[in-house]
This record gives sequence, C-alpha cells and structure tokens, in this order.
Amino acid sequence: MCDNSSSPFAQTLSYTLTVEPFLNPTSKQYQNIIVIDKMPAGPLAELVSRFAPSKLSRFQVNDDNNSHCCKFAIRRNYHILPNDFLTADDIPALLGYLSTNGYTINYDITKIVQKSIRIVCVFFYSM
Repeated sequence: MCDNSSSPFAQTLSYTLTVEPFLNPTSKQYQNIIVIDKMPAGPLAELVSRFAPSKLSRFQVNDDNNSHCCKFAIRRNYHILPNDFLTADDIPALLGYLSTNGYTINYDITKIVQKSIRIVCVFFYSM
C-alpha cells in the first residue's frame, strides 16, 4: 500500500480522474474503469473504494516501486459491491455528479494535462 500522506501535494483539494484498464476478477472481463488519484474530500468519498490493481496479463512484471500500491476507483452506487466501478461510459454522468455536488472542473488544467496522459479531467473541491 502506498502512503503519500507526508507529501505536501497530497494535502491539496485537487483531484485527477483517469481511465485505466482493469481485469474484473468476478466477470473475468477487461474494463476501462475511472480511477481517482487519491481519496477525495466531500460527498464523492462515499462512492470511492480502494482496490489493489491486478496484473493485466501473465507477462506483466510488477517490478516498479508502486506495484503494491492500492488505487482508488469510483463505485457505481453507495452499496459496496465487489468490482462494480464506473467505466468510461459513465463519464458524462460522473461529470454531472461532480458539478451538482460542489466540485469544480478545471477545464484549463485538464486541457494541458490531457496532452501527456489518459486523463478525464482535473477538478477541485471547495470546503
């Protein structure tokens, strides 16, 4: 498990959503799920679950320092169901949820960062 709590950057209320491939152990199907870079503040936290990323193929080698890190994915509903995460198809609904629940999507930063990684958006939460 990764612990970045001592980093000054971990204390900011800005968040990044990305789409990452995920091998669903229940259905044995690959899905492109929505992952958030850290546990968010505000109401979205109730829909976020920690998960350990699995190897996507038997040829994948987990030799980097982050191979034991847990990641955060956004669940489809408030009930904790295993591997019931939002997928790329749910992006419009998620953006609507963020907008109506006090989160601000930063389109300028999102445009800059989208050029370098697979990112959905960057957003902030105002307390």
